[in-house]
Amino acid sequence: MDRLDLVNPGLYRDGVPRDYFRWLRDNDPVAWHEETNGPGYWVLTRFDDVVVANRDWELYSNASKGSSIEEARSEEELVNRRLIFVNQDPPDHTRHRKLVSSAFTPGHVRRMTPLIEATCARLVDGLLDGEIHDFVTIAEELSFQMVATLFGVPEADWPRLMEITREMADFQDPEVNPSLAPRPEMQRAMFEYGTELLASVRANPSGHSGVVVDLADAELEEDGEIHRLTDREIVSFFPAVLVGGLSTTAHTMVEMVNSWIEFPEIFDKWAGGDCPPNVVEEMLRWRGPVMYFRRTATRDHELRGRTIRAGDKVLLAYVSANRDERHFAEPDRFDADRQPLDHVAFGGGGPHFCIGAQLARLDLRLVFGELFRRVGRFEPAGEPVRLTANQFAGWLHYPVRARPRP
Repeated sequence: MDRLDLVNPGLYRDGVPRDYFRWLRDNDPVAWHEETNGPGYWVLTRFDDVVVANRDWELYSNASKGSSIEEARSEEELVNRRLIFVNQDPPDHTRHRKLVSSAFTPGHVRRMTPLIEATCARLVDGLLDGEIHDFVTIAEELSFQMVATLFGVPEADWPRLMEITREMADFQDPEVNPSLAPRPEMQRAMFEYGTELLASVRANPSGHSGVVVDLADAELEEDGEIHRLTDREIVSFFPAVLVGGLSTTAHTMVEMVNSWIEFPEIFDKWAGGDCPPNVVEEMLRWRGPVMYFRRTATRDHELRGRTIRAGDKVLLAYVSANRDERHFAEPDRFDADRQPLDHVAFGGGGPHFCIGAQLARLDLRLVFGELFRRVGRFEPAGEPVRLTANQFAGWLHYPVRARPRP
């Protein structure tokens, strides 16, 4: 089969090429792809290979070249990438992750349940007014508000920062970024905002709350010495937490509505009631938004008869692993009762497992439940538009009209 250009963001305007991934899994599970403006890359498409690579940070490094698919344009850009903890390896990644992990524990996240429920109810109230709504806007608003609250972003700043976050998350789409400015340029506004907020926190710590305050006060012990995070290190947490929180959760919400319209019967079992956790997990497996993260091989090694060289770019295709027939029976079918349901939508374990997974799961379960209880059906109200992006499979616009349950 002819190779597809998997790093071309425009490829995904027609959706995920699932037939191609099925062919790769069956015939070339460790597949080399040439790259027009890059060094070329390997794609791992089978579940077991993706899980092993995701956990083996010593062989498949994030820090070497970062986790973004595109190449850094300079050494300075690469240095800046490594300030963001998703682009680090242990022990740096471990230390920095610990600083924010307390905010994402199950107990801490559960305390946000009343706020999420109230936000879901308010958004669905507006959705059921009989008018046409772009569900992408609704999903992004809920997702952003939850992670911004947890992080400690003042509510007055939400509109400005949500726009900055969206521009950074969707920088490959020409509607969002008409000049197609590269990622570092789109990050600049995020870093500027983070610098402003951190200065305000330091000047008036009692007037702020959330993760940003914890980071400002955080201390690290290294080699018997106590170190504090620099302002630059603290500000580098903003894109990882805010963009990750917006992209993964919002895209899954919109995909759920798209699936409801395409296959309305798949959710009949839960109509009028709450959403059980396994429905969320199966949606993440079946049509989750995370397609790839990049790793860089640290030494020559063999994998399924292929020789991967030190320095080679390796894409972990989570979107393919979650449909691997070797691990999931009838993987193209939505089945919330399937066993096992150990998808890799949040990574396959290891140090880079998604730190916001608990919050994302809670957000999705509560918003799905609100929709199951109150919405009878969704009607398409215009042509949906998929996002131009090569890392997250999502929607740019999804106009709908929601009808209430009788």
